[in-house]
Amino acid sequence: MSGFEYDKYKFSMKKPSNLELDDVIENRKEEIERLNDDLLEYKILIKDLAYDEVSYMTRNKILNIAYFIIEEVELFDYINTTKKFPINRLLKRTPIDKEFYIQWKEYIIAYVVILSNPNYKYLQEYIQIEESINILGAEEMMQNNKEEEYRGIILSKGLSSAIILTSKGEFIKVKAGKNNKIGEDFIGKEGFKLRKYKLQISIFLSILVVIFSIGLLQYKLIDKTVVIETTSSITLEVNKFSKIIDAYTQTEKGNIMLDKLNVVNSDIDTSMREILNYAIDNEMIPDTGVLITITGKALKDKELNLTEKFIEEKELKVKLNNSGDEHKINP
Repeated sequence: MSGFEYDKYKFSMKKPSNLELDDVIENRKEEIERLNDDLLEYKILIKDLAYDEVSYMTRNKILNIAYFIIEEVELFDYINTTKKFPINRLLKRTPIDKEFYIQWKEYIIAYVVILSNPNYKYLQEYIQIEESINILGAEEMMQNNKEEEYRGIILSKGLSSAIILTSKGEFIKVKAGKNNKIGEDFIGKEGFKLRKYKLQISIFLSILVVIFSIGLLQYKLIDKTVVIETTSSITLEVNKFSKIIDAYTQTEKGNIMLDKLNVVNSDIDTSMREILNYAIDNEMIPDTGVLITITGKALKDKELNLTEKFIEEKELKVKLNNSGDEHKINP
């Protein structure tokens, strides 16, 4: 049993040969169809591999793990027959932590499947791998910089995008046209990836949650209380947006009214008019008239336009005490 080496192999900076013959593209397409089926046995989709952004150093580490599995008969037989990732066996035989295996197991499996199977001749020829040298060259260091365009074989195709496999082992979603074909050697710019902006999205969502929480707190905060004295006393708790937060009464007829009108979260002006109209229709107007008492912050005149107009039209006797400002609404 050979020991695990971090840097035995690496992805080369050499460019793959540019073979765009029709038969080569067709052969690649057949291999890609087979690859989709093989990965599905491990419950892996190619689109899932393009979800993560994998650095050059991480890909080289994954590559060496994949070769270690391929070269170790017992590990390779296990993964090949059970279609399960041998994480516990790898933890015992490599100095790599569990979190790394959990995060990159799909990538590792994909490399094992592609590199171990002779049926993937054309994909293997495209991927550029060489024995590693400990000294990192300038070209390799540049892999940490963002590339504007990527070259690779198209593995799957959408209406305006494609997932490619580069010669350096990357699975990347790029922008592509409708005429591009699976198996084609393609150069394109990276497509939009939601995961790439997960930090910004997380911050944005956190801000939205805070704003929503503050707004909800403000909405639920009672600004004034309105009591409408019909034959039943109706109490309305109102926020600063003139919306009714709660409504209650101690009489059966009053509860029937509130159930019928469903005034909670409604505008105070509209609801007061509806309550007075219901009181008229159901003979709930006292002979002495209706008393409306507002405690807390006073309602502005414009906040009762509909109610005052209704009172005048129905010639109701209504006395309004608007936080100490007491007057009759009708002449």
